[in-house]
Amino acid sequence: MIQSTANRGWRWHHSLVLGLVLFSFFMTALVSRAVFERLPHLEDEVAYLFQAKTYAHGDLVIETPQPRRAFWQPFVVDLDGLRFGKYSPGWPALLAPGVALGQPWIINAFFGMLTVALVYRFARELYNADAGLVAAALVAFSPMALLLNGSLMGHTAALFGVTLFVYAYWRIERGRHRLAWGIIAGLALGSVVANRPLTGIGVALPFVVWSLVRLGRALTSRRAEFWPRLKPLIALGLVTVVLALSVPLYSHAATGDPTKNLYTLVWWYDTVGFGEWCGRAADRGEGGHDLERGVRHMRFDMSLMAADLFGWQLGGITEEIRDHLTTEGDYYPNLGLSWVLLPFGLVVAFWRKSVWVALWLALGYGWLQFAFQYDGGRFAQEPDTSWLWMAVAAVWLTLPLLVTWRSRTPTRTTWSWILVAIAIGLVGVQLTYWIGSQRYSTRYYYEALLPLALLSALPVAWLARQAGRLPVYLLFAGLLIYSLYAYSTPRIDTLYRFNQISGDLLQEIEQRRQGDQPVLVIVNGSNVRWRPLGVLMAVTSPYFDSDIVGGWAFAPEIREQLLAKFPDRQVIEMGAEENDSWFIDEGNAG
Repeated sequence: MIQSTANRGWRWHHSLVLGLVLFSFFMTALVSRAVFERLPHLEDEVAYLFQAKTYAHGDLVIETPQPRRAFWQPFVVDLDGLRFGKYSPGWPALLAPGVALGQPWIINAFFGMLTVALVYRFARELYNADAGLVAAALVAFSPMALLLNGSLMGHTAALFGVTLFVYAYWRIERGRHRLAWGIIAGLALGSVVANRPLTGIGVALPFVVWSLVRLGRALTSRRAEFWPRLKPLIALGLVTVVLALSVPLYSHAATGDPTKNLYTLVWWYDTVGFGEWCGRAADRGEGGHDLERGVRHMRFDMSLMAADLFGWQLGGITEEIRDHLTTEGDYYPNLGLSWVLLPFGLVVAFWRKSVWVALWLALGYGWLQFAFQYDGGRFAQEPDTSWLWMAVAAVWLTLPLLVTWRSRTPTRTTWSWILVAIAIGLVGVQLTYWIGSQRYSTRYYYEALLPLALLSALPVAWLARQAGRLPVYLLFAGLLIYSLYAYSTPRIDTLYRFNQISGDLLQEIEQRRQGDQPVLVIVNGSNVRWRPLGVLMAVTSPYFDSDIVGGWAFAPEIREQLLAKFPDRQVIEMGAEENDSWFIDEGNAG
């Protein structure tokens, strides 16, 4: 069913892919500048930027500045005289070179364009050049990619790490330079684990099972193949573990305890799992996180992902939709259609085995329904049975790989199974986390863009070969351009100055600056949230050697301490109340 052109290819494919790579870089630059104004708009981004600045300076942690609360930042922790961000060190370490260059946005632009190129290369080798081109286009034009690439979040780097890991493992199986590709795969997977540990687990699971199947077959039938197969896997595992150790080492540097979950230093319930010790429900005394809550968030997030994945939906971006995207987290009102190619992709990928795929999916759906129908749904509400459900689901997920025991050489069908397992596994592991994500798209599922794009590309590539490339590609290009105009642009533009973060604040500070004197901006107010301080947090160095330093005077004596701490700076005074702020010389604009 799938005709390979991996060794032939066409120069026009390469030219179009180069255009997609440049498009990805250009759109990242555009979104980061025009929509996000090169500023963090989420608390997560504020903390990531803080960590990247200290890493660029050579420090994992720094001394807590005084007065401590005047320089508070969300998700940045002060403990025992030390200040540090709560996040795993992987992404801040990658972001640090961009900080050192004064252009943090360029890191995601770099990883975004590399991902587009690598998706093409992998799909071209696995399937054919047409599938590679279509998959690369789907990734480049995906609203999720366009949004997250332009942000300061770590998901773009994680997607590149996942893509490189999958491709490197594919090269290991091809049999040439296995050890080198094993090291590359370990670097890629290790970077994902150090960045987003739960994502790393979801991606690694099917490969662990597949590796055990392959080693078991070599051990029982062709022992001469055992060591050549084991050696690159040892390299992969060792390199992954070394990079993953950065997480406990960072925790040790921050707290003295390598097992400490730094998230819980901000919210005690912010941890993975089921039970009364995790989730906002635990904080409210409502029993903690369970499978039922996890599936509820999954259904909410999947409804938005059905539109955000490729930008296909019924309905437009109305004021109601804009309001939902910025304030709500339940079902997305419009019907998303981005899944429409996926069933046809499964048929093309598995062809004569499509019936078995349908039965396997039906079995998984039946297991999900069982959790909510048995014993009045209590099965999905108890921690022990929630974990039992997850364990059985993991067996179901990897079962197709187990039945490939007799296959001596990995086939495209096997790899298609792996792609399906990655996508479902990434969604599945997030069931154990207590909160969903919609504000910056369904970013917890973002790394599933790789398998979903590859599988969705197959029917378009097949149709191009049957009906002619020119008409099919023209229609496909028209669909992508239309979705960019009708969905992606208004959807992403909804986040313009989200959380009241605006570059205008910096312009107004510059207008008040006297000469080249460095500035101290004091925000006065006892009841102030993070938003009025967000822009100042972004431009203030953790070492207070930046041109602009912002401080929160939550009491009159704190203002005096700030003035004494920075005697040589021009002082610009602001007032603030909750989420609103104003310059004192203009009066209260709120």
